[in-house]
Amino acid sequence: MLIGIGFTWAWLNLRGIELTVTRDANRGRVGGYLVGQVSITNPTFLPKSWLEVVEATGPSANSSGRGLALVRDQVRTWRVETYLAKRGVYRSGQVHVVSQDPFGLFRLRREFLDPQPYIVLPAVEPLPNLNARFAGLPSDSRTTRHWEQITTDVASVRAYVDGDSMRRIHWPYSARMNQLMVKEFDMGLSAEAWVLLDMHPDSHYGVDLDDVNNTEELSVTVAASIIDRLMDQSMPVGLASNGDQDHIYRPDSSPEQRGRLMETLAEVRAQGKRPLQEFIYGVRPHLNQYNALTVVTSSVSAEWVASLADLRHQGVEIAVVLVDRSSFGSTEVMDGPLESLSANLIPVFMVKRGDALNDVLQAPVREIPRNWSSGVSGGVE
Repeated sequence: MLIGIGFTWAWLNLRGIELTVTRDANRGRVGGYLVGQVSITNPTFLPKSWLEVVEATGPSANSSGRGLALVRDQVRTWRVETYLAKRGVYRSGQVHVVSQDPFGLFRLRREFLDPQPYIVLPAVEPLPNLNARFAGLPSDSRTTRHWEQITTDVASVRAYVDGDSMRRIHWPYSARMNQLMVKEFDMGLSAEAWVLLDMHPDSHYGVDLDDVNNTEELSVTVAASIIDRLMDQSMPVGLASNGDQDHIYRPDSSPEQRGRLMETLAEVRAQGKRPLQEFIYGVRPHLNQYNALTVVTSSVSAEWVASLADLRHQGVEIAVVLVDRSSFGSTEVMDGPLESLSANLIPVFMVKRGDALNDVLQAPVREIPRNWSSGVSGGVE
């Protein structure tokens, strides 16, 4: 009789109840909270007791529930704050209502779907000290590179020589110097920045573990932080990633572009089919000598460095951020790509688990000679 009463009680507790979930927003960022409202109604004449409401899926799954009891036609509503612990798109969240009998013999569960999808954007660390030259844009190099065409950005003024266009003459300065002076122009903000995020599974460590602390998540955070900082500086930024599918977004500086790139980084996974070297060659047609490319990877192979060296000889500015997999417990070290990149005079930034990105992205681990020019000639000035 005790068993029968307990099971019937727990079973009837779940019959007839209605539950709805609404959220104040459909997106948030890792480390933040998504505020919403849960409403549960008992339209039956039987009272409900020993109920527990638990969020079953999403970034805060397995969190503690809320216990409650309902009398006839009663509606209980409360605010919830879902902690966003992991990036991703949650399209079919579930909420469980658990019923228990007074004797503690049975614990039955009923599932309610949360039909409202929401997206959790990747974490972004502020990079206030990230120098604009980090992107390697030609217009931001330490040595001014002059542009033959007339632009809105004047780099310097020099004495007139035979063959200079009259349109280049700086008349006020010529009057002051009592000789003809001409203006030399810089490229300005015509250059564009690319961020290439390596999402091939062989390039990462710890992804299969049930933990957000792995090279995949740190790589996404690095890429998102760099994109966010460069776009704050009104730079056109594009994204390329060899994730579960190839993602290539050409550089743009519009607010819509920031949203597109962040949403892509929220969904991308280390399930790519194309190795990094092959993917770099695939992105190659989209790049030109006015582009800067920042590669974020944790690959211990050095085979892909040759593809970057080819791009560099074509005039593309290159920088690489290596995510140190050994800081996550891997026995593999980053010496191979680090030495190969340094040998090709490609700036390398090293990020380890627990590092403050604002500190480690201020200067490369291997300094490149200040008089080095990575133009098309690939020579040393």
